[in-house]
Amino acid sequence: MRLAIRVDASSDIGSGHAVRCVTLAKALQQAFKADNILLKVDVVITRGADMLNDAFKAAGFSVIHVNDIYHNVSHIKADIWIVDHYQLDAEFETPLVNSGALVVVIDDLANRQHNCHLLIDANLTNNAEHRYNTLVTNNCVQLIGPKYALLREEFYHVQKQMVTRTPDHILICFGGSDPANTTSMAIDALKEVKELPLTADVVIGAGNTHKQTIIEQVQLLDNVTLHVDSQNMAELMCKASVMIGAGGSMHWERCICDLPGLIITIADNQREATQCLASRYACEYIGHVTSVNHEVIALALRNYFVKSGSKRVTQKRLNQIVPLDGGAASVSKEIIYLINTKNDERGLTIEEH
Repeated sequence: MRLAIRVDASSDIGSGHAVRCVTLAKALQQAFKADNILLKVDVVITRGADMLNDAFKAAGFSVIHVNDIYHNVSHIKADIWIVDHYQLDAEFETPLVNSGALVVVIDDLANRQHNCHLLIDANLTNNAEHRYNTLVTNNCVQLIGPKYALLREEFYHVQKQMVTRTPDHILICFGGSDPANTTSMAIDALKEVKELPLTADVVIGAGNTHKQTIIEQVQLLDNVTLHVDSQNMAELMCKASVMIGAGGSMHWERCICDLPGLIITIADNQREATQCLASRYACEYIGHVTSVNHEVIALALRNYFVKSGSKRVTQKRLNQIVPLDGGAASVSKEIIYLINTKNDERGLTIEEH
């Protein structure tokens, strides 16, 4: 059995798309292995957008380069295709469907037509159950909501480790690339609140183009630790008492770890879900990166840590938003069901949270 993934990762795009595809591919490999089926994985990436090239190879995946985003991939034979790319739509997907492959699309924009058998959107939005009704075929299965967030396996097991929260301890993370260098802005905010007894972990990706600047910033601060390409993000989230971070998939990582958040959106597509979560007291939305500076973050920190206990409990029970029985394992079961069920006629499957 062969799986092909069409995804890109770069300092501009970020690494989140590729990370969730790897997570799903690994879960599928485990699911097929239970039936003694070997699933081989090819990752198809545009030349120059291969920030996670080494990570793909480390996972045992073959890497295939194409010259541009819209490059024809008919020469790549696969039983399953996963397409996770904001610039690709039904025009790209239709030949894959016609080849006889099962086509899975991961999206969160709901702004273009798709031709696929299964669509996954883990976002929490106010109109989740209707977003794709006119954008997919009638027999497309839709997996909608945070239950289907493709989080790494560590987030589903960290609770067993009994990690103790550290009072007044902050986690700062804006993803693997953070092109606007919001991380440096948050570190500068720490300098502004020296009256608070705060400690912090700062997490960045190895591909962060501002890495050296951040290293120098952290070296000037006591009680701040820098982690590059952290392999224990779930543990760091369970250790912290609040997170300064971005939206996107980190929302669901934060929620499953029951970690309150002071959130700065760093991409337009993060705004809707962040506003929705803020309205449900699942985070505090500081603002979009274009309208935020270190003084705004410092004020948010002061307000958060001087609140009375009754105010600070509003961001609690976040782990009810992302249930432990979901994630990549749940999506894998659906994919395998579709493979094993010919001429599936079930229609839409909408799960609302």
